[in-house]
Parts: sequence; C-alpha cells; structure tokens
Amino acid sequence: MTAAARDTTIVTAACEQHRPGPASRAAARLGGKVPVLDTRRLQLRGPRIYDFGPFAEIMCSDRAEYMGGPLSRREAWEAFTNYTASWMLHGHGLWTIDAQTTPTAGFVTLGYEYDDPEAELGIFLREDAESQGYADEALTAVRDHALTVLKWDSVVSYVDAENARCLRLMHRSGARLDTAAMQTLGDDSVLVFRHEQEAR
Repeated sequence: MTAAARDTTIVTAACEQHRPGPASRAAARLGGKVPVLDTRRLQLRGPRIYDFGPFAEIMCSDRAEYMGGPLSRREAWEAFTNYTASWMLHGHGLWTIDAQTTPTAGFVTLGYEYDDPEAELGIFLREDAESQGYADEALTAVRDHALTVLKWDSVVSYVDAENARCLRLMHRSGARLDTAAMQTLGDDSVLVFRHEQEAR
C-alpha cells in the first residue's frame, strides 16, 4: 500500500498555501531569475508554490523508494524547500518539468543532500509521465546546462543499485560508472555515474 493510499486525508499546511500580495509577487520575481531550459517537448522552469503538491505526490509514495522514501508530507516539504533554496545559495537547484500535455510532469535537480560530496543531477517523474522519453530529454538539458553554462568539468548522479529504471537511463545517457567516487562515498548500495563532455 502506498503512502498516498494510507493517507486518505491530505492536510495542507499553511506554508503550502499561496498568499496573494506583495510577498507572492516578490517570490514570482525571484523565481523568474531561474534559467528556463526549453527542449523539443519540455520546458524546465523554476519551482512555484503550487508545484509542491505534485512533488509531495511523488515523494510521499512508493515512487520515492530509492530516494529515502516514502516521506511524510513534512519531510517532502523540507526536501522541496532545500532544493529550491539551492538557487539562492549555489546558483543551481530544482527545475519543474512541464511537458506539452502534462504540466508539472516531474522534477530535475542539480542539488545537494547534506552529505553529498558533489552536487547531484537527479530526476523524478510522476507516474503518468513515465515511458515517454521525458527523463532522457530533461537529463540531457540539465547535463548540458551544467557542462556548458555553469562550466563544470562533470556532474554526478547517485543511483541506488536496485533502481533498474534509473540504471537504464544512466546507460542511455552515456554516463560512466565512477568507481573512485563510489569508494569515496563509502556506500556499496549507491552507484555513482559521472556525466562528462566526452560522454556526450
């Protein structure tokens, strides 16, 4: 049974609510500073308050199995705000994926978990957005942004060794398994894939 099925009444906290006024307009102006990445079928844009519902839908369900979940709604909010705050602190963070027929289809991030030695390129989709090639398209756009616009030499993805769907994505992307980074990480259950210019 998924977390969503167990929680039949979703109670939204005050922090999740849109509050019209000068503060929300200031938030919109800040959000407008996040670079928008357009692909053939997707637009990757900065997160907005109403994106938290779909984010929580993913993170509070079994879809978050390989991301430390399912999370509670409070934990999902903490993750959402952490990824979003990364824009202010590091100049990279969470993008919302809008597909042509599926607004807020999922999310892609260049962000940090607290113990991560490097910023991670991570992606997670809503169930109805799977199997349409959106993950490949979004991953390519953000990888290219990291390597060209941010001028990084490489970027990593941390993948649970049992996450078959994500492992297939890594292989399709041309990322290489970085055994040295895995030794530094010291967790046999996590594989480190490195995306580099040469891999493209």
